[in-house]
Amino acid sequence: MAEIVHFVPRATLDARDNVKEFIRICRDELTVFAVDLDWNANTWQQAGVSFGNLDQTTPKLSPSKAMKTPFLDFAKAYFRYQQGHKPTGAKNEMRALKCLERALDERERGMDLQHVDASLLDRAAVLARGHYSAGAAYHAGRELERLARFISAKRLIAATLDWKSPIARPGDTVRTGKKAQEERDRKLPSDAALDALADIFASNPKVARDVFTTSVAVMLLCAPSRISELLALPEDCEVWETKRDGKRAYGWRFQPGKGGAPMIKWIPDAMVEVAQEAVRRVREMTIEARRIASWLEQYPDRFYRHSACPQVEETCPLNVMNAAAAVGINKDDPLYCRTELRRLGLSGRNGGNTFASMNKWAHARLPEGFPWFDEGRGVRFSEALFCVQLNALRTGMPASLCLIRRPTNNVFNNDLCTRQTSATYVAPGVFDRHGYNSGRTKPLKVTSHQFRHLINTMGQRGGLGQSEIARWSGRVDVKQNRVYDHMSEFELVDMLRQHDPGLSLDRSLTEIAEQIATQLPMTRQEFNALTIPTAHVTEYGFCIHDYVMSPCQRFRDCLNCTEQVCIKGDRRLDRIRTRYAQVSQLMERARREIAEGSAGADRWYEIHALTEKRLGSLLAILEDPSVNDGAIIRLNNDQEFSPLRRALDAKAIAGTLKEEHRSMLDGARQMLEHSDG
Repeated sequence: MAEIVHFVPRATLDARDNVKEFIRICRDELTVFAVDLDWNANTWQQAGVSFGNLDQTTPKLSPSKAMKTPFLDFAKAYFRYQQGHKPTGAKNEMRALKCLERALDERERGMDLQHVDASLLDRAAVLARGHYSAGAAYHAGRELERLARFISAKRLIAATLDWKSPIARPGDTVRTGKKAQEERDRKLPSDAALDALADIFASNPKVARDVFTTSVAVMLLCAPSRISELLALPEDCEVWETKRDGKRAYGWRFQPGKGGAPMIKWIPDAMVEVAQEAVRRVREMTIEARRIASWLEQYPDRFYRHSACPQVEETCPLNVMNAAAAVGINKDDPLYCRTELRRLGLSGRNGGNTFASMNKWAHARLPEGFPWFDEGRGVRFSEALFCVQLNALRTGMPASLCLIRRPTNNVFNNDLCTRQTSATYVAPGVFDRHGYNSGRTKPLKVTSHQFRHLINTMGQRGGLGQSEIARWSGRVDVKQNRVYDHMSEFELVDMLRQHDPGLSLDRSLTEIAEQIATQLPMTRQEFNALTIPTAHVTEYGFCIHDYVMSPCQRFRDCLNCTEQVCIKGDRRLDRIRTRYAQVSQLMERARREIAEGSAGADRWYEIHALTEKRLGSLLAILEDPSVNDGAIIRLNNDQEFSPLRRALDAKAIAGTLKEEHRSMLDGARQMLEHSDG
């Protein structure tokens, strides 16, 4: 478990010294991304990031495109600190750091963090807009805002920043028109690609690469998942539970990404059979890889003895053919075997290798983090469903008999398209290998995230609730559902018509308005004539306040409000009795506080006295047997604020002033007439 250290700035240090201390703590005391993290490396494989500038466009970082110092050390410290304390999208953090680094470089005052101010952050936001898509720029702006708060709160700069990102959140969805259709086509897989994958899966392929690609595609179609979540599934992920109706529910144990809680993703009944088959195929394909991982974990000092290994001691010298067989080179050609051994980094001469030396060679080539397949999710290689042998997913190459690997999302996505890997070579994908791109002007292509968009949209079409969609997808925020909803305007209209089959849009607006008017409970004139036009259920009865006129003037003080209505015989009478007893106790306490001289106790006494008086009057009416059940009780309050009364009072005052003004004028006129006379 990574050790989390909190940085507390020292008041005795200036901003520059606090930055140095912050970097030292993140470099020497934090253990996020492993204790032995190579701080000086500009690419951290454990974190999957490279500290390159805005010019870096490839996964491999060239030295000329690395961030400039001293900002580079701060970027490493900030990234490691935040990923340990409040992990968010690493890509967004790196985008913010890249833009800030470029803004500092453009200003040409040096790469010191002390030069960061509001104008520099504005420039970084402009760079984000220019280099990234609208959505990516928005998230980069949010991370810049977060960074500004951090360096201010931790006193890493002399000034205090109060900066807000100017990059607005882009629209989540566009429903209508050509742009909406293009967006749906980009986010959703095509029917032709889905049909092709279904055909290949149904043909029961035997090649490991085809088994992997089609099985993962099927699993992504069974439940809305991120590819990283799916590839981290344990081998025993399957769960069965009996439902209330006696039927059995089937699901997978999931550890969602982006802060989601561990969960079980239940598979729809229609997909259970195909989901089980997909898991079975992957488990069968990877069983040997888990066996190798378990051996390497339990016997680190012994070479894995598979069926092709010669039965000799660990230190016994091996000839070229035996050494080749031990690593999976299955060819009866000594020259070929010798060449392949040398290519792998082993000795190519007879007696140059032993199982002991080859065991050291194998352990030096274990995946990073071994024995953990995904330490954050607690999955070991020996337990992972998608633990595979080295080269098992490469067509035309034999699988290694002693080395294992962790497949990435690129292994899956690269096989779902046709890739131009060089000027002379095009890497074929699963559609090419099975002939589905023959005769097509545009090759079929799918991405792993398109399956997630499709399943979410299908849930929207089926009327699944937003909270259920969010939970099924492993999301923390329900609002994120909007990005994955790609229903067209025609589908939305059809959904409305299903709820109201009588609604039609093939007539004039006048006819439609008349049709809707006949279904309304009352006319507008009837509504305006109502004495009580609105009603809202409260704890003690009903509130008839009209929020069109004004907001509530007595929030959570319904009993002292004249717009509170109670009904004789209502079950809420017990609540009123309980409230009366509580207020009586509070009055006694207020009396004691007044006697003891507590400040403000007299004000509380006045409030409780008013409430007790109104409750007593209300109970007297509600408990009076002469009052019929169903009677509406509404207490008056001369001190109650009323917009209408205020307007009438203002009019009356204005009338009085006008009358007084007229009297004054008449008096002045008489005086003038008298003086003239």
